[in-house]
Amino acid sequence: MNWKFLFACFLIGSWMPANAQTLKKFWVEFADKKDNPYLISQPETFLSPRAIERRKKHGVEVTEADLPVNPQYLHAIRQAGAAIHNTSRWLNGASIIATDSIAGVVKNLAFVRHVRYAGRHMETRLRLRRTGKKRDSIDLPLKLESPYGYAESQIKQVNGDVLHFRGGRGAGMLVAVLDGGFSNVDIMPFFDSLFANERLLATKDFVDGDDYVFESSGHGSQVLSVMAANLPGIMVGTAPDAGYICLKTEDTSSEFLVEECNWVAALEYADSLGADVVNSSVGYTEFSDSTMNYRHDILDGKTALASRAANMAFERGMIVVTSVGNEGNNAWKYLDVPADAIGALAIGAVDMDGRRARFSSLGPSADGRIKPDLAAAGKGVSVASVYSPKVSRSSGTSFSSPLIAGMVAALWSAFPEKTNREIVDAILRSASQYLMPDNELGYGIPDFDKAWKILNEQDN
Repeated sequence: MNWKFLFACFLIGSWMPANAQTLKKFWVEFADKKDNPYLISQPETFLSPRAIERRKKHGVEVTEADLPVNPQYLHAIRQAGAAIHNTSRWLNGASIIATDSIAGVVKNLAFVRHVRYAGRHMETRLRLRRTGKKRDSIDLPLKLESPYGYAESQIKQVNGDVLHFRGGRGAGMLVAVLDGGFSNVDIMPFFDSLFANERLLATKDFVDGDDYVFESSGHGSQVLSVMAANLPGIMVGTAPDAGYICLKTEDTSSEFLVEECNWVAALEYADSLGADVVNSSVGYTEFSDSTMNYRHDILDGKTALASRAANMAFERGMIVVTSVGNEGNNAWKYLDVPADAIGALAIGAVDMDGRRARFSSLGPSADGRIKPDLAAAGKGVSVASVYSPKVSRSSGTSFSSPLIAGMVAALWSAFPEKTNREIVDAILRSASQYLMPDNELGYGIPDFDKAWKILNEQDN
């Protein structure tokens, strides 16, 4: 490393008043990982034992792509006057906070491949967080005869109840949930067993840079409830015995490319903790700055940042499940990012009778692949109410996605020795349109009892 060069960069950056221009966020991609102090031979310095074991199970070697970005490069960027927001091992980049002038300095650093504007910078907002929150007196809905309560129809539609009866309920699986916030999850009765059994294993906020995620939006709370709720007779989710990681990636006040950068960083964090399944009920096509908007011809599964990262997660033994989008009734009509990813299971929406919900986005991907991959209940889905101890109905592929993600974890828990490819293959083969897929429902509605039988027959 040329320290005279770095010192020169420091001098250039140091005289620039930090408030001379508006602070913005930029995506910086590095040219290489030269002189990196992290070593492929010592993955325990940047991956958890669970993440290393998952790679071994799938026969995946740790490569240079898994190494963290070079700390010396980050140091040089800070010396230039910028702040580091998040980093990406797999894409060898970082999102930074800087003025236009400082971003120009960063762009000229020898190890920088390119710099791209990623959105406005918002100072961390003060919120009511750990203080002042309490659970109201619990007045739960009337219990139903079914143990699934008000969620019975959506689970039975995919034969999830039969899989649960066979013992596949998600035990031993780790599910990461990427969303815009998880308001009141820490006090909602639907998640009591999650906390009592210490199965909420980690939380992290990639927007504000802390570990508190029970804020900002109830969307993630409802998404989580489709999988993790466990109030028999009222609502039981698709993977009630799994472990969970809640990761906040979205600034709900706006939509910029930086949120996709947050998403990538969160996915890599989930990988580093050893997550098996990821649910993403967020997507990217249109932004607050229209110059960032995606065209359909870009959605080839290997161009957008989040899609590239989703592919790398699958290559490392994870299963990424994502909503296909809710644009079916709109002019755009197509799927979003990262639903186009080759390595992601994109989930469309149907009603409780199995008919496609008109809002469910359509395929194909830009390179002609079938999308969505699967479909599940996404219209009138039972979810936990965020601000009262009740069950409500919501619609969107945001809810068909976790329904499938939870079932994926439940199925995998019954066959933990299987690889991600074997699990996905069995699920696709079980689906209602496997022999005649289309770009409305993909391979159709999966049958998780049939998928269990396919995997069980392989073992016998």
